[in-house]
Amino acid sequence: MARILLLGGHGKIAMKMTRILAARNHTVTSIIRNPDHAEEIRALDSKPHHVNPVVASIEEADDDSAKKLMENIDWVIWSAGAGGKGGEERTKAVDEVAAKRFIAAAIASPTPSKFLMVSANCSRRSPASYWTEKDIEGYQETWKVIPAYCEAKTVADEFLWTESRKVVGKKWQDICLRPGWLLDEPGNGKVDLGRAKTHGGVPRDDVAAVAVELLEKSDMENKNAAGLWIDLVGGDEPILDAVNRVLVDKASSRE
Repeated sequence: MARILLLGGHGKIAMKMTRILAARNHTVTSIIRNPDHAEEIRALDSKPHHVNPVVASIEEADDDSAKKLMENIDWVIWSAGAGGKGGEERTKAVDEVAAKRFIAAAIASPTPSKFLMVSANCSRRSPASYWTEKDIEGYQETWKVIPAYCEAKTVADEFLWTESRKVVGKKWQDICLRPGWLLDEPGNGKVDLGRAKTHGGVPRDDVAAVAVELLEKSDMENKNAAGLWIDLVGGDEPILDAVNRVLVDKASSRE
């Protein structure tokens, strides 16, 4: 089972991932900023000693402290973000600068073999060629409403892809999961995944489930997720079928 570093551990999606991962016998080191959240994180552990909350500031981390957190880690999940708090300056500091720092630390460290970025489907420089007019309008509107967020996420995703192509001498997969608007309603286990539409939302339950399946299945039977930009909204395809299809077909939204 994998030893996982989960950055942004108190986020809603992160907590849902933690519960699933612990139930599947993975061990999760969950990075949280507020020590008051530690017991809440521990309570996600259905089995003793599978979840370990660690109090640290992702935003204030330097290169050395980021690398220190990578020790004895197999998979890294970035599910952190400023969440609109602190204005554009903090959005850049967390969603771009800190993300890049931890990507670089994971690549430079000997044990991490996978990095899953929880991003957003607005994170791209131009509309996808396969989008409908409605998709394009939604994408353009998102950039108008939250430009600093879209820019920060795009820079981080581009950095993950570019730096990952330079990796030699170690096993490495970069996986970029890019959900649409996030919903608190219960998941139904059905999605539009890969080269997906942009309009519409997706329950956080389903985002967490897709993320875990991508991590677990991405190197089984030569199904490699490396370099894929995987867009996600609600749809009609069961999650397991969708994940298998994306990995087999290399269904990336990156063009």
